[in-house]
Amino acid sequence: MKALEQTSFPEVAERINALYSEDDDALLLAMLGQEYVVRHEGIFLHGQKAPDSHAGVILEYVFSPGTVLSMLPWRSIGDFTGQAAPADFRKKVELPIAQYAGDVVARANTVLEMIDAKTVPSLINSDLAITVRALPKVLLHVEFSQESQDFPAEAWVLFSQNANEFLSVASMQALAEIFKERLLGLLRIY
Repeated sequence: MKALEQTSFPEVAERINALYSEDDDALLLAMLGQEYVVRHEGIFLHGQKAPDSHAGVILEYVFSPGTVLSMLPWRSIGDFTGQAAPADFRKKVELPIAQYAGDVVARANTVLEMIDAKTVPSLINSDLAITVRALPKVLLHVEFSQESQDFPAEAWVLFSQNANEFLSVASMQALAEIFKERLLGLLRIY
């Protein structure tokens, strides 16, 4: 958080597509449908200090060299490392949300707005495809296929083409895990 102490928020705001509050000398930044306040003394959500994983992603985004969103083509997390997608990404993100694919499809009209997502045409003829504005210049594309007689439920999470200009691979994984937690939390409520 030391880096925030010396940061000029007005200079950062436009580049990362955040709002600058002159009265508070703070940034207002949306992540997964929630508004975070970035102050010189830390990052806050609902008036409380944001969880460390959330703050880590936001800090990296704020200080990234990225400037412009480039959405297509969508890329898997493995595309950014030049290797196959990490097994723990599948285990920690895609498999847990796949279990709830039917619920996501059934409750899409209620839940998607709360995570800043909208339905889009599927790339693979899945039951539901969504684009999530995870951060202003980092998008997720998520495909859900419900369980059928022949196949188990599936979920695939892809990132906007230049997400690596804003986040490291570790922070992309953390962002996807925050997305998973937020989505599953909303499914429990609604």
